[in-house]
Amino acid sequence: MIKRTGIILLAVIVISLISGCTANMSAEQIAEQMKTKQDSIKDYSATMVIASEFGGKSEMAKAKMMNKMPDKSRIEYLEPAEMAGQVMVNDGKTIWSYDPKKNEVTRMDMPEISKPSEQDYTQSIKELLNQTDISYQGTEKFEGRSVYIIKASPKNGSMLMGIRYSMLVDSENWMPLKIEMFDKNDKLMTSIEYRDIKFNTGIPDSEFEFKVPEGAKVITRELPAPPKKMTLEEARKEVNFTVLSPSYVPSGYTFDSATVFKYDGKESVSLLYRNSSSTFVLTEKLFDDIQRPDFGEVEKVSINGAEGKLISLPGSNMLVWNNGKLELILSVTLSKEEMIKVAGSVK
Repeated sequence: MIKRTGIILLAVIVISLISGCTANMSAEQIAEQMKTKQDSIKDYSATMVIASEFGGKSEMAKAKMMNKMPDKSRIEYLEPAEMAGQVMVNDGKTIWSYDPKKNEVTRMDMPEISKPSEQDYTQSIKELLNQTDISYQGTEKFEGRSVYIIKASPKNGSMLMGIRYSMLVDSENWMPLKIEMFDKNDKLMTSIEYRDIKFNTGIPDSEFEFKVPEGAKVITRELPAPPKKMTLEEARKEVNFTVLSPSYVPSGYTFDSATVFKYDGKESVSLLYRNSSSTFVLTEKLFDDIQRPDFGEVEKVSINGAEGKLISLPGSNMLVWNNGKLELILSVTLSKEEMIKVAGSVK
């Protein structure tokens, strides 16, 4: 099945509501509508074009892509020039990536991962419905296909933080064919298009067989183990640093779970807090003193005498600081004052 990003989830929810379904349908009923329609897609191919402008910098990428359900995919970049010829293939068991400029292949074997539960799926739908006001604008043709025109705007307090979406969604297969994302000032930030898309053409498995180019160096890496939810006490036993937690959380929020992520000798812990309609996350990892470029609008703040950065990004706000040992990242939809109060209580 197609990977469900938040945008795809939102688009499909909207279409389910305007295609004869009532607005008071349960999330479980909507999920079943989505599953039925998307399960009819056996394969598809397209040219994907992504254009973005962020921090005064414009970027564009174009790639040929193929997907065969449930687990095969191939993408080959055509543009920009520095990425042209790069290939990534997932044959269902192994992910292969090739960089022609280095003549280097990276191989990663896929771990056995169980499918997400239906409950997790419907919870995502409920959260998106709670955060978004959606409107149906009509129909038009895109790349020769009939599409629904959808606009989605965040409600007050939504984790989408002022980001507005405009989408063209295929009326037959419920897949977004064009997605535009605008900032709070209504400026276009990102556009994604799937051009010349074809569904269920019977793409053969041979398209997902990767052959190592002659003379290429092959590097084998391990994919990170899938993160799993655990208690705070369990997480503290899993990593080689002291996991901190806030002594203050805003009214209505409670600790939900901890997630440990380990890869290539590095490890981090994310603590999830939830109320009835939203969440916030505190992520911790060992401080490495590596200077990273700033993205988004940055405001310097003080956290217990240490300098922190309050960063406004498309779809979220982050507060980043360190205590000399750990780098801490607070991802929230709270007010600036509440963010600083939570961060200041972390110990």
